[in-house]
Amino acid sequence: MEILIAGIGIIGIILLANVLVVRGRSREQAAFNWILLLLNLPILVLSFMFLFIPLDFLGQMLAALNPDFSYLRSAGVILLLTAAWGILVTLPFVRRSLARIMAINPGSSVHTLALIMAGYLIGQSALALSQGGLDGLAETAVPASITLFVLSELLFAVVALFGVGFLVRRNGKLIATRLGLEQPNPRHLLIGVGWIILLVVLQGIAGIAWALLNPEQAEIMNSVNSLLLANVDTVWEWFILALAAGVGEELLFRGALQPVFGLGFTAVIFAVVHIQYGYTPILLFIVFLAIVLGLVRRYYNTTIAIFVHVGYDFTLGLLALLAVYLEQFITY
Repeated sequence: MEILIAGIGIIGIILLANVLVVRGRSREQAAFNWILLLLNLPILVLSFMFLFIPLDFLGQMLAALNPDFSYLRSAGVILLLTAAWGILVTLPFVRRSLARIMAINPGSSVHTLALIMAGYLIGQSALALSQGGLDGLAETAVPASITLFVLSELLFAVVALFGVGFLVRRNGKLIATRLGLEQPNPRHLLIGVGWIILLVVLQGIAGIAWALLNPEQAEIMNSVNSLLLANVDTVWEWFILALAAGVGEELLFRGALQPVFGLGFTAVIFAVVHIQYGYTPILLFIVFLAIVLGLVRRYYNTTIAIFVHVGYDFTLGLLALLAVYLEQFITY
């Protein structure tokens, strides 16, 4: 229910931004930017509270809850940076500066909103990892609901569709063209299979290398991922998981965002939202994965990027299931 309510609110503000772009009235878009700026003020106030209110005072106020303030200051810093980004990108001169390195339209309400939401995505992930990093995730992680995961990825896809103007600025073929969706041909699919194999091999090499260099941290990350995916133990469940991730994430990141934000910034956002890897060397591999998917989108299309993403995730899932199956035949 919470994700549904959040989704409705997000789609509503995206639709409003698209309507304002179609209307093309500078005063209305300026007013919208002021509203976006004001929406960041509560986050800014909360960050100041986390940073400057004495912990003893908070402890007395919330004594009945027995709160843990160990990571309150780090959370305050992240909230401050998130709010600062959200406020800064509402300023025209900041967007004009960003337009020198990105393909954004400084006067577009849609692009302003996209910049703010990208900052929120990064801030949310950083906030989750500020509470003790991988160790904190290991203590608080719970098995993910497949239904909730699919709904989250569906929200990504819906945000991508409405973000590029569905029902307002574009429909049908124009939506498909903007998102880079094309009918795949056999040659592109064969190239995609090659990328899937290469990425799976490289991921295995990266995982082994990290396990040798830092076995304790690698074990913690494996524990976090095993716990998060504890409910995914059949081939069909892995296929659903891979399909949802591939479609939802590629439509949003490669289809909608990359043409505006560029390959590099989009890859960083994609990597950071995968908080289950923490701030570890594996995160660098996720950046590499995102760059590969971005290049596939650039030189082929988003459809092939979806194919590679789904195939990569599904292959890893099958290997994980195979490893569990083979464990029963291993004697110590």
